[in-house]
Formats: sequence, C-alpha cells, structure tokens
Amino acid sequence: MALIGEKGWEATTAADIGRRAGYSRAMVHARFGSKDAILETLFATEYEKKLNPAPDPESNGLGQALAHLDRISSLYAEDRELLRAIFVLTFEAAKATSQANPYIQMWLRRAAHMVEAGLRSGIDDGSVRPDIDIEHAVNDFGAALLGIAYQWVMQAFPFDMAGALRYVRARLIRDYGSVAR
Repeated sequence: MALIGEKGWEATTAADIGRRAGYSRAMVHARFGSKDAILETLFATEYEKKLNPAPDPESNGLGQALAHLDRISSLYAEDRELLRAIFVLTFEAAKATSQANPYIQMWLRRAAHMVEAGLRSGIDDGSVRPDIDIEHAVNDFGAALLGIAYQWVMQAFPFDMAGALRYVRARLIRDYGSVAR
C-alpha cells in the first residue's frame, strides 16, 4: 500500500510491488495472476475490511451516518500510510479509464447509501432533525470528508487532518443533529 501512496496505482508496476515485498515479478504474477487481480485483492482486503465501518447496533441514526467519518478518523490515528494510499487510489480513480474507477464508484455509492440510511434512521429515532434535505446532507457528508482527504494528501499547506475531522464531525452534528439527541 505504501507504493500506491507514493506513486499511485497506475504508475506502480507488478515489478515495483514485487521489489517492495521482496518477491520477484514472477512470484507476484504467480500469487495474483495480474495487476488487475492485485487491485481486486486490495479492494477486498483494504477497502472492504479496513475502511468500511462495522455496524454498531447500539448507535442511533446520526451515529450511523457519522460511522464512515469516524472510521477515517480511526484509520488516521492507526495507519496513516494505509489511509494515504486509499485516498491516493480514490483520487486517481477519478479518470474514467482508471482500473480502480468502478471499484471506487461502488465504494462511494455504498458509503452514500450508509449515510442516507443513517440519516433516515436518525429522523425516525429523533437523533436527526426531521426538516433536513437528505440528498443535500448526504452530499455534504461526502464532500466534507473527501475535501479534507484531498487537502491532507496534497499537503499544499500545513494541515491538521485530525483537527479537521473533529471540526467537520462537530459541524455535521450541529447542522443535522436534533436538539433531542
């Protein structure tokens, strides 16, 4: 994953992966078969298992809507190298021709559906204001998180990722949470 964080997916070759892992290119191909298969494995092990938040049956709807942001905050504290690679791959996938594009689109849709479901559940359980525009709120959650991630990856200026994540979490609660939480 560190290689992806450094070079991006498209510039990383199977030979690069092998060298970094201490394997020959032939061993990488024997284990995975192709660079596409490596990408599939990355999505299964890194995106699906490490990035997606585990459902918390004890949390209210607002907590469910915030779960992805909370997971990103945890990953930032636990494994910044992995998180950077995930975001580099995410932004690289903006190109329609990127091999990662369909995976990232699927992941972003799934995350948006989870936020939407959390907000709807929150309206029902009273943790989310009933007058919110759900579509706008879902877009706000995604744009805020991806904007923070982009600033962190680009490091265009000193950037406090943990502070930005805390700030946006508090703002989302303030903007969409109900007083009765």
